[in-house]
Amino acid sequence: MTEKFIRGMARARWAVLLGWLAITVASVLFLPNLADIVRQTEQKFVPSDSESVVAKRMLEQINPEATTKSSAILVYSRDGGLTGQDRAWLKAKAAELGGLSGKGGFQSVQSAYETPELASKFRSKDGTTEMLIVGFSGADNDALTQDAVDELDGRIKDAPAGGKVELTGSAPIGKDFQESSENGLKKTELLTVALVLVILLIVFRSPVAPFVPLITIGLSLVITTGLVAAATHWGMPVSSFTQSFLIAVMFGAGTDYCILLIQRYREELSRDGDKVEALVRTIRTVGKTVAFSASTVFVAFFLIGFAQFGLYQSAVGVAIGVAVTLIAGLTLTPALLMIFGKAMFWPSRIAAGQGHGESKLWAGMAAFSARRPVAIILVAVIVLAPVTLLFQNKRSFDDLAEIDPKLGSVQGFRQVERTFGSGEVFPLSIAVSSPDSMRNPAALAVMETASANVAKLGGVKEVRSAVRPLGAQLADLTVSDQLTKTSEAIEQLKDGVDRVAGGLKEAETSVSGGRGDVDQLTSGLRTMAAKTKDAQSGLNQIRGGLRQASQGAEQLEGGLAQSASVSASMSADFHALLKAHPELKDDAAMQRLLGKQQGLSGGLNELKGGANRLSSSFSRLTPGVSQAASGLGQLAAGQTAAADGVAKLGGGLTELTGGLQSGAKGLGDVSAGLTQVKEAQQSIGDSQIPGWNLPQSALDSPELRQALDYYISKDGKTAKFDVVLAVNPYSPEAQDTVGQVRDALAHSFGGTVLKDAKVYVSGTSAQITELKAISKSDFMRTGAFVLIGIFIVLMLMLRSIVAPLYLLLSLGFNFLVTMGIVEFVFVRLLGKEGLSWSASFFIFLIIVALGVDYSIFLMARFKEEYRPGGVRDAMAKAMSTTGGVIVSAAVIMGGTFAALMMSGVNTLLQIGAGIVVGLILYAFVFMGLVVPALANLFGEANFISGFARNKEKAPKLKEVGDT
Repeated sequence: MTEKFIRGMARARWAVLLGWLAITVASVLFLPNLADIVRQTEQKFVPSDSESVVAKRMLEQINPEATTKSSAILVYSRDGGLTGQDRAWLKAKAAELGGLSGKGGFQSVQSAYETPELASKFRSKDGTTEMLIVGFSGADNDALTQDAVDELDGRIKDAPAGGKVELTGSAPIGKDFQESSENGLKKTELLTVALVLVILLIVFRSPVAPFVPLITIGLSLVITTGLVAAATHWGMPVSSFTQSFLIAVMFGAGTDYCILLIQRYREELSRDGDKVEALVRTIRTVGKTVAFSASTVFVAFFLIGFAQFGLYQSAVGVAIGVAVTLIAGLTLTPALLMIFGKAMFWPSRIAAGQGHGESKLWAGMAAFSARRPVAIILVAVIVLAPVTLLFQNKRSFDDLAEIDPKLGSVQGFRQVERTFGSGEVFPLSIAVSSPDSMRNPAALAVMETASANVAKLGGVKEVRSAVRPLGAQLADLTVSDQLTKTSEAIEQLKDGVDRVAGGLKEAETSVSGGRGDVDQLTSGLRTMAAKTKDAQSGLNQIRGGLRQASQGAEQLEGGLAQSASVSASMSADFHALLKAHPELKDDAAMQRLLGKQQGLSGGLNELKGGANRLSSSFSRLTPGVSQAASGLGQLAAGQTAAADGVAKLGGGLTELTGGLQSGAKGLGDVSAGLTQVKEAQQSIGDSQIPGWNLPQSALDSPELRQALDYYISKDGKTAKFDVVLAVNPYSPEAQDTVGQVRDALAHSFGGTVLKDAKVYVSGTSAQITELKAISKSDFMRTGAFVLIGIFIVLMLMLRSIVAPLYLLLSLGFNFLVTMGIVEFVFVRLLGKEGLSWSASFFIFLIIVALGVDYSIFLMARFKEEYRPGGVRDAMAKAMSTTGGVIVSAAVIMGGTFAALMMSGVNTLLQIGAGIVVGLILYAFVFMGLVVPALANLFGEANFISGFARNKEKAPKLKEVGDT
């Protein structure tokens, strides 16, 4: 900034102020609202090409009309068990909500009343709790979905007295988290302003001076939020953290820059009382320090934009805020200094020669670090290094731990967890993609094997798929069940054959009795006149016997038809069985079974021969009886023919009876063989999958087709598996189970018709697994970028390589010590599962980006004061003059981030605590002792690459005033 420009800005101070006010008003009127954008933004920021996102898109294509993008679970409970009134209310509520489908974001309702066969899925075993699942057409963060949750919440206020009803699930939990963040942000804003005001009053001891930084930062913040909101249209990600960090960083860093400018302005004003000259000297000296300090923060947050993880990228908006604050600090703040002048320090009076006092405490630390640099460094390492070992990087991904446990969504989740298991709320949804259709028996058989293998995993409670729509194996499709039913059918056939054989025996007896009467009739014919009445009677007996024989033949015909049908069905079952399980061909029990089945076929052939002869005998018998009836004159001949037919009938009946008895015995052997096969199947062992067979007829059944339409796409190339976990979906065990499920599916598909299928896992636990890997790799990658960027800025400012190196090492060491303390407090003392998964990254970023400001304050003055051979004197002067500024800056920065601890969001609580610890530790221990000791230890090596040039410029700098 040239002297001419500074003087011109001093003269146009009111125009500068009005210009900033105009820009602020324009940003409010014409730029988007950042809070509204954050409210509708997905907070997980999983990359669009990640496995869980791809899986979700694939699953939505299986049945687009029925797919929901988010859901709420209505959890109704009553201690001691639900009453009839409770169930009546739930039934009416299910019908009421069902009527909202397709309206206002509502899409579907699932309950025990719409699908009674799934009642056990919605009602707890202890009878105390029941669920209704409401599906929404939009994502959790959609405005329409949030309005639907509000609508749903309003409709459950009429629950019966004594019952407890809560809403949980992805949409209500997301809504509670967002509202907690917004409420926390409001608290943070108020607390930050209050803390900054109090600290400024203490620092300046004036009620006027604090308005300079408050106006500067307040206008900058309003403009920045509008610019960040507008930048989202060009792809800049934002989150609830964006707003919180904007407030904390801009108030913290901006106030530090303002303090530096005000303190120097006061010092310069005390020299001659000329406001314009004081401003010129202030900007020419500390203006560059402010610019470099802001540059390091800007670079750090700007480089966050190169992270792959969206939540980390959302902090890039702070870079815009720092840039706006820097511009305001170098334009608006000087204008305000000119407007207020000496009145800014009222009631104190600025006397000539009254400069900024030196800190005796920091002067003493400077002397100590000059005398014992090695001892200070060794003690610091020995004392602080063990603290770094407390940092085990234990991370928690539990979203519920982020918000107040008294909120309804958390209470509802805990109730489901107690009565159903937490896995019911957030199951895994798995998409399987195959190049060929999976709507065939072979592919479905592989799915059954895969479902069974996944169900055996320790962390899995239940698997639901096209072949297990209710979460259990379909018994009708198991070989064991099919063998049981076949054996039962054969037993029924055997009973039928036995009854037919019994009927034939009675017929044979009747015919034999009829043959005796025929003999009497033949004898009586010789005395025709005397025995007419006996002949008439004998003929009647023959007709009765024939009727019995005819009935027996009809029974035989029915039995043979049943035998043929069952035999054909049994043969088909054998073929299907052997096709599905070719390994059974070599089984000894199966070989015996096949032999006996062939015996059955032989017996049935004998039955067929006997039946044919029976039919022939009746054909010859009928004309004979007709002749007897037509005339007694031909009775003898007819009776003879009848006697021959009766004789042949008896022989045929005997053969037929023997064939049936042989067939019945064969059927009994077949039944016994099937029983042996079934027992062999059931005794295979737990390591094998029970036999499973899907006939084409079952595939075409309406029940199975409905399951196929729900779990498999119409083209058959995408299938869905729902896996209900037996562990908390946020737990490390759930994350391990995700990998086990993926491996089990891959193993089940290998070497089968689905060997080329690809598996994509989605769901809360799957997303956590991805977050864990992505956030870790991005931390290392982006952290390296930030350190390199800050190193370059420091190297340019200090014109040295050595000093930036030990400054960054001190920042890194300070971060590890800080994390050791924070993890010890939250995990070991407070019993948390781990620190919030994003806390360590943001603590690192802010401690490094803002902590380096204190290094710049000190080293910039050190650079000004240095003369060849005077390292100790230069550091002593730098520490005594900037120590108070560093302490003030650290207290203000720590105070602004301490306000985050009151936000009510667990992550912000941990971040705030970590930054307070880190900045205070760095300001007092590292800046007060370690960094000065390192500077004294390296001596003239600090000035490699250009520090010595200050010697030539020193007299000129002294003329305009040093820092």
